[in-house]
Amino acid sequence: MTLTDATLALMLAARIHGTDAAVRATAKRCVKLLPRSKRDLIYKVVDSRSPLELVSFLARGLICDRLRGINGWPVAVSNRL
Repeated sequence: MTLTDATLALMLAARIHGTDAAVRATAKRCVKLLPRSKRDLIYKVVDSRSPLELVSFLARGLICDRLRGINGWPVAVSNRL
């Protein structure tokens, strides 16, 4: 499993179930499958007081980054590189 897979699983759990318990349980399952070097973000979700809000915040950040493009490049240009 990659960090992208785990992030997608967390966003799906938030969308489908909409509870802190479901997001936390998903994070606990995913963290076992990740390499140790990639676990820090998922542990933050597990330890958060409100995992649902944290995943929502992370999702908004990912969407904004994608709309802005990578490293300030417009999306159309960055896809060609």
